Order: sequence, then structure tokens, then C-alpha cells
Amino acid sequence: MKRTDENRYPQSAELFRFCKEALNIKHAFEVKVIDQHVGAILGFDPADCSHWKKGKKNIKSLETVRAIAQHLDLDERDVLDIIAGRADVEEALQEYRGYGQSSLNTRQIDDLKREYFKNPARFQAALSVHTFEELTDLKRDVTEARAEELLLRARVNALPVMLPEVLEVLDSSLLVTTHENKTSPAVTCENINGRTVISHRSGDMKPYLRFLIAREIGRHLVVGLQTLPELAAVVDVRLNMFASALLMPTPLLQTALRHAEPTCDLVEQLSVLFWVPRSIVATRLRDFIVSSN
Repeated sequence: MKRTDENRYPQSAELFRFCKEALNIKHAFEVKVIDQHVGAILGFDPADCSHWKKGKKNIKSLETVRAIAQHLDLDERDVLDIIAGRADVEEALQEYRGYGQSSLNTRQIDDLKREYFKNPARFQAALSVHTFEELTDLKRDVTEARAEELLLRARVNALPVMLPEVLEVLDSSLLVTTHENKTSPAVTCENINGRTVISHRSGDMKPYLRFLIAREIGRHLVVGLQTLPELAAVVDVRLNMFASALLMPTPLLQTALRHAEPTCDLVEQLSVLFWVPRSIVATRLRDFIVSSN
């Protein structure tokens, strides 16, 4: 029998890498995920599993796509994106991890209330708040208005919103750079000599990078770098509010919805049009329908 070349199907090898990392995330890194755990998703024996890992086995049937999506609890389109080469492993993993929260849940509010009333003076002094309600106020109107103001100053009236145009109207207290370090986070934000420095992975500007950069612009403009650790969930929600309003502004979203093709996948259409991840589009649409904004 003729020997199969190594990595004959590179996208299958990429899919294997994604599945292994996704299993680590799914199990919160509490279980040591080995190759055989990945192969078990499709019922592969060790030999088939090894062939899949090395790109010797083509993974493309709808049955295998469905099996992987169901096992990892993700959208089948995310699996197909890897197989088709539309998304690399890092992008797919970011979509799998998600981008944080769009609202606070009851448990988080209860936990924050417990911390607040242990030492209210600490929160009041650090944040100039006087009540617990002020502490948990997400300031949706203020946050979204800040994004709208920035778009107005940048004279953005077409899609997609281009971040370089937005960054041009910000002052020198914010600096955006790139980095080549493959082991560091795709986007980082830190204070260096009094300036906010956002550093993102160099290369093609993917939808997930755009959203992560937009979040960090929001950290600079509406949240600040110095916040109490107990407020991580509140900050997370506000950053997502800002980034969504910046990249999917209400007037342009309304126009896009009026002109959307009714026979096609709406989330997919808007994801391409606004150049943002599908999961962000789905959340933005839900919030838009609920709040009419």
C-alpha cells in the first residue's frame, strides 16, 4: 500500500489541534487531555486518531462535523470554518471561549453585594459611589453614547467601521501597536509611562481581533485600567457594550436590517457586513431587539 504523505490534509490537522484545545477549555484544564480523547469524539481507534492528528485523514463529512459540534457544544459553522480554512485555530478558539458577558447574572450581583457590604467605604473611596445600586449600574446609555460620539468625530457613516479611522481622532494618551509573540494574548492593554498601550497580534486583521481591540479602546475611554478586582464582571459587560456599539452602531444596524436578504442567514450576513464575529452579532441583535437600541 502506498504510504500517505504527512499533513496531506492540513485543515484536518488544524481541526485536531482545535478540538484538543477546546476540550481543555471545556474541562477547565482540570483534566489532562490526550490525543485519544480527541479521537474518541469520532470513535476513532489510536491509528485513525494518529492519522487525523498528522493530517493523513480527511475530516469533512457532515456527520463528523455534526459529531464534533455536538460534543464540544458549538456551532457547526465554526467547525466548517476550520475545515474550509476560513478560520485558524486561534480565531476558532477565541470564538469558542467567547468574549465575556453582555449582562450580569444573579449570582454575580449577589457576590458583589456581599463584598460591598463587608466594607462599603473601600468601594466608595475607590469609585466615588454612594450606594450599591450605583456600583452595579452598567451605565448603558453613557457607554453607548461614548461610542457614538467617537464615531461622529471620526465621521464614520459606512460599513464596516474601520478602526484606524476611529483611532485617528483619539489623542496621544492611547497608542496602538502590534507584536509578533505567538505565545502572548492576541490583544493586550497596559499603562506604560502614563499612556494606554494596546498591542495586538500582527498579520491579517480578523473579526475577533477587531472586537478585542474595540474592547480595549473602551477600557481606555469609559472604564480605565485601574479597577477593583471584584468589579471584573461589571467591567466585562461594559467593554462588550462599548465594542458592540462601536463596531455595530445602531443607525447602521437599522439600515443593514432593512436591506438584509430574508432568505439567507441573518447572523452570517451581518457578520460579513460589519466584520465582527458571529457570536457578537447574535448578542447585539438580541440586545437591539430587547432594548430597541
